[in-house]
Amino acid sequence: MKAVVLKKVGVLEVQDVPDPEPEPDEIKVKIAYAGICGSDLKVIDGAPQKTPLRTGARILGHEASGTIVKIGKNIRGDFKAGQRVAMNFRSVCGVCYYCTNGMPHFCERVTPSSGAMAEYAVYRENLVFLLPNDLPLDIGAFLEPVSIAVRTLDIAQVNIGDSVIITGGGPIGLLILQLAIKSGASKVLVSEPIAEKRKLAKQLGADVVVDPLGEDLLEISNQLTDGRGFNVCFEASGIPAIARQLLLLAEGDGTIVWVANYPQNLDVEVPITYTHSKELTIRTIIPSPNSFPRALQMLPKLDLKPLMMVYPLKEAISAFEAHRTGKATKIMLKP
Repeated sequence: MKAVVLKKVGVLEVQDVPDPEPEPDEIKVKIAYAGICGSDLKVIDGAPQKTPLRTGARILGHEASGTIVKIGKNIRGDFKAGQRVAMNFRSVCGVCYYCTNGMPHFCERVTPSSGAMAEYAVYRENLVFLLPNDLPLDIGAFLEPVSIAVRTLDIAQVNIGDSVIITGGGPIGLLILQLAIKSGASKVLVSEPIAEKRKLAKQLGADVVVDPLGEDLLEISNQLTDGRGFNVCFEASGIPAIARQLLLLAEGDGTIVWVANYPQNLDVEVPITYTHSKELTIRTIIPSPNSFPRALQMLPKLDLKPLMMVYPLKEAISAFEAHRTGKATKIMLKP
């Protein structure tokens, strides 16, 4: 089969590799769409990984949908060949300290999937989610990033009437935008330097969009919030200086959620006295398996088609180059 293989740091190729075969507790899926994530670029550039990799070819990809083609003999659920599914990418053990204390996203013994940027991939049963019959497979491939957005809204606890700022108009930022509106946010500002993404944010319901390179974000924010700042601040750009700037944009008793991936071992100076005086809450997020079932329920409720650009799997190298420009929102690879 064809697969996107990371040969070594900085070297990516589309190669012929052996088809993966499912273990007794696994399901083999013919991949329909696999999304490129910003974290994939960090893997290519050599960043250390929290989730272990399988042995063999290092196939990238963790956002995907497809069709079941083979079932392991020990599968207990009502899965069968031909069913349309979307997948998680990391199976938790269920028995370690964190799994048994309601924190499976900190699992000490994670089992990875085989990599979704390929014609076929294998997944443990608890990673496979049946899609509604009327949900297109390209929309299904958003399940994993939508699960991140759902988890982010859980952490932020957006209330009806809250004011919200989102810095970064990439896929996660725009998913958070839609979910924040559905959660009752009354005012939402999106800060994004790329014009196409600002236009998309406005299309998806943002009240105000700001070019942080050409406009005064602090001044516009103060105008929108009568000088009080935002109840909830989401940082989805991955820029450390912006992560710190949100401290100045949060209202008293406000919540800041740093959502993006940031450079390794980088410190962000937090003014403790200022943060203490405003009773600010600062949160971060890593993937959570608990949000997948609810993310699945939200897929038909979100406007996802405008975010999408599709490349054939054989053009994966060009797709990654396009992703690095920052102009594309969500690039999907189609085997």
